[in-house]
Amino acid sequence: MEAPVTVTGRMPPGWIDKSMVVHAAPLASGQAIAPTIVIARDALGRAETFREYCNRQIDGFRATLPQFDRREEGPGRVHDFDAFRIDFSWMSGAGRLRQEVFFIAAPHGVVVTYTATAAEGDFAGQEP
Repeated sequence: MEAPVTVTGRMPPGWIDKSMVVHAAPLASGQAIAPTIVIARDALGRAETFREYCNRQIDGFRATLPQFDRREEGPGRVHDFDAFRIDFSWMSGAGRLRQEVFFIAAPHGVVVTYTATAAEGDFAGQEP
């Protein structure tokens, strides 16, 4: 049973809400990496379009993640909102990871990102 805990805080004036929610699966026997889902909130840059935001994030993945390998990517919709999805793998210090990232354009320049991560060999079992 989970204890009902709410964590809140006041954001200082002029700051941007980049709050995150992180859920991690229990580490199974023999797993080096626990599967996770991260839900994050961000804001578009000044005069930045949603697609420019997505491209900037993906350029950051390519530049910083060792052995980055894009599996597939493309635009879509989540309910009434523009969305973009990228599926890729890369080599972390604990082994090869696969990540699927969904960027969703919310109102007022907010971008909500869902990132599912697991060891590459465990990812298919986590997709449901």
